[in-house]
Amino acid sequence: MARTLAAVLAVAAVLAGCGEGEPTTAGSSPTPAPTAAATETPTQTPEPAETPSPTATEQPAPEEQEGGAGDEEEARVPVRFMVRGGGVEPPRVGVPAFLALELVVTNETLSPVTAQLEGADPLTVDPGRTGRLRIEGRRPGRYAVAFSDGGEAVIVTGVEPGP
Repeated sequence: MARTLAAVLAVAAVLAGCGEGEPTTAGSSPTPAPTAAATETPTQTPEPAETPSPTATEQPAPEEQEGGAGDEEEARVPVRFMVRGGGVEPPRVGVPAFLALELVVTNETLSPVTAQLEGADPLTVDPGRTGRLRIEGRRPGRYAVAFSDGGEAVIVTGVEPGP
């Protein structure tokens, strides 16, 4: 029985250490002679086939890749105004100079409102809605925004963003 146990331990030690390159011991008893199962020649595993990597001519151009060159949007600064029965809030908004602007107008009145920044197309917003208009950046200065309900606000460029 002890001999069978020793043979099983020897086979287990050989199999556990297969491919590791580190010797293993099975307790303090001497290692018995290998059995027929332990001396079998292992089956060779096939070498993986090489997958050819794509060459530079097979790669799509950066313009053709999603998120590639040309897909960028210009940096823009949101300029938010809220139109209510009591007027326009905030009355003044500061933004950095030269960056594109996104005029964002929320209309909380019961009538359509039109907002127009000097030198830009008008933006008409229906009641209860929010409208957006992209505008080219401006040089440092003060620019009036006129609202069709008679309200007015000012965008000051060349300063830190905020009201």
